[in-house]
Amino acid sequence: MQHYPVESFLARLGMPTSGVWQWFLVAASIPVGLGLARLVGALFRSVGSAIVRRTSTPWDEKTLDASIGPLTLCLGVVLTATLARLTRLGHELVKDVAPLLSALFISGVAWFLMRVVGILSDVLDARALRHLAEGSESSRGLRTQARVLSRVARVIIVVVTGALVLLNFESVRNVGVSLLASAGIAGVVLGLAAQKPVGAILSGLHILFTRVVDLGDKVVVDGEFGTVEEIRLTHVVLKLWDERRLILPTSRLLDQSFENWTKGGSEKLGTVEIYVDYRTPVDAVRQRFESILPNSELWDGRVKAVQVTKVTERTIEVRLLVSASDSGKLFDLRCWLREEMLRWVRELEAGVYLPQERFTRALPVAESDERRGPASGRGPRRTGAIDGVADVAR
Repeated sequence: MQHYPVESFLARLGMPTSGVWQWFLVAASIPVGLGLARLVGALFRSVGSAIVRRTSTPWDEKTLDASIGPLTLCLGVVLTATLARLTRLGHELVKDVAPLLSALFISGVAWFLMRVVGILSDVLDARALRHLAEGSESSRGLRTQARVLSRVARVIIVVVTGALVLLNFESVRNVGVSLLASAGIAGVVLGLAAQKPVGAILSGLHILFTRVVDLGDKVVVDGEFGTVEEIRLTHVVLKLWDERRLILPTSRLLDQSFENWTKGGSEKLGTVEIYVDYRTPVDAVRQRFESILPNSELWDGRVKAVQVTKVTERTIEVRLLVSASDSGKLFDLRCWLREEMLRWVRELEAGVYLPQERFTRALPVAESDERRGPASGRGPRRTGAIDGVADVAR
């Protein structure tokens, strides 16, 4: 016959050990167990705080704070079950609710693991931001990997926890086995339907490890310029220049080409084209360009050049080549340089070098002969040929 310590103790005191007292003892085991768990948790926090204060790492204090809640839950389940087993009625009840208690314990462990994953992700993200502020471009890849791996770890924890919890309940486990055995066609349909989501997840993992894009990269997709703001397993979020968000499936970045302006470095080259008249002295344009460019803090001092890149029937195209440390500064530099050169061309000799349009005017025959005069040795011409040319600027 099994010995129950609480009943033996009450019997020695001459108190009843059955009936209402059994239910009272079982009910009392719940607050007592939870109270002892909170007491142990507070003691653990006090001792742990005294230890972690001596260290310089920030993650140990966060881990200590994150462990108190899950520890209290797990200890509460164990202590409550232990106290309840000290009575005959409690022993029977614990056997009946054992799957529920096991599920609570597993949930407490999963809760702690989820918090640890979040802390590790925050620590790595903070370290990457600190290195990024110091000019380390590779830190963006560390941020990407930390965020994506944390999401993968959370998904794995949730799936494994759910599976372990369901395995504790016999009825649910039998239903699951029967469904798997009898739903072959449904399984095929679900498998086909899951191909696309699974492919998207695999694409996300491929982006993670190959680092096609990282957080903070400047990219151009379908003519839209934006910054990679978030990378998930199934999609990538781009923050466009006008504060809009463009959502791209991860498979889209692998199946089609796009521009990554910060891959391998953020330095960029840009051009400004100005159109001037044929008579414009290119050396003067070059001197003006080289004199004003150092005045701008946006120019990084690497590249500068002036070249005539195109000639049309009316104008010549002068291309000004400049460089900047990133795409944002390059855009502002090009706008500033375009304004300055336009102002200079407009004010140079009252705008005589602005693009002009020329056409010819046919003179009357009599006027043409009169201009030709006797010195030509010819008589009057009656063909009406074009002999005069006039320049007209519009």
